[in-house]
Amino acid sequence: MKLSDCKFSENNIKQLQDYRDSQEDFRLKLRFMAILSVALNKGDIEVAVENAAAVFGKHIETIKNRLFLYLTEGPEKLNSFNYKPKQSYLNRYQINQVIIFVTYENPSTVKEVIDYINVEFSVFYSHEAVRRLLIKNGLKLPRPVKRPGNPPDPDVQKKHRKIL
Repeated sequence: MKLSDCKFSENNIKQLQDYRDSQEDFRLKLRFMAILSVALNKGDIEVAVENAAAVFGKHIETIKNRLFLYLTEGPEKLNSFNYKPKQSYLNRYQINQVIIFVTYENPSTVKEVIDYINVEFSVFYSHEAVRRLLIKNGLKLPRPVKRPGNPPDPDVQKKHRKIL
């Protein structure tokens, strides 16, 4: 279907207004308002889509996609969010394996946990993602081992920092 073939009847406009007015979520209301602004425009449909995109702060392709979705599948298809939730890189069994590793091996750094996940499951996790995974599953964060003794003098520390 070409964009220039789009024609809106009075019933379509009334239906869009009803859907717009019955929305609780403002994002859905904006969807119907954008389509309604295209439908109410009496001029060229391409210009109407460009104007709606500019007014509502959306990309032209987004407005066109929603318009085609409305025309082909009806307003019910626009009336909900069809987002897929983001899946974890590791499934529940693999997360349990990581928990067992951390519990029994007691790694001293998060880097060791990252390396374990990378070697065993071929998945890369960032430091923050591993920290969140451990906290979410009730594990304490690994801490580096404290070495007994006094720290070096401040002058030695400054000299060492300059070298790095």
